[in-house]
Amino acid sequence: MATRVYVNMQPIGQILERHGLNKGGRVQQFLTMECSKRMTDYMPFRSGALATKLKVITSATEITVYGPYARYQYYGKVMVGSAPKRVTDKGLTYDKTKNPKAGPFWDRRMMAEQAQAIAKACERYLRRGG
Repeated sequence: MATRVYVNMQPIGQILERHGLNKGGRVQQFLTMECSKRMTDYMPFRSGALATKLKVITSATEITVYGPYARYQYYGKVMVGSAPKRVTDKGLTYDKTKNPKAGPFWDRRMMAEQAQAIAKACERYLRRGG
């Protein structure tokens, strides 16, 4: 004789939303803020504008760095000429006085080094009821 079990539960999307795990939810927002905060250590920091004032969380899933020089700083290549500038093969030399980890592709390098720490921070956030 077979036994039947019925499970009455809410749709998965509704469960995820209730716990803040949906796209744009509070856990995603926490993750984006955590990444933005940690990314600063990997960004060029001469005056601090690029890593602080020009770095903006533009959505729950996106961090935008504004500024006319942000793109070439991110890619780490010298640009020459006037509008439009041309990218060269010559790499930038970053001032590492304030941020010893400064260099190109700051988001990727930060995630490569800190993914586990970020995951633990998100776990602590969830355990605290976030």
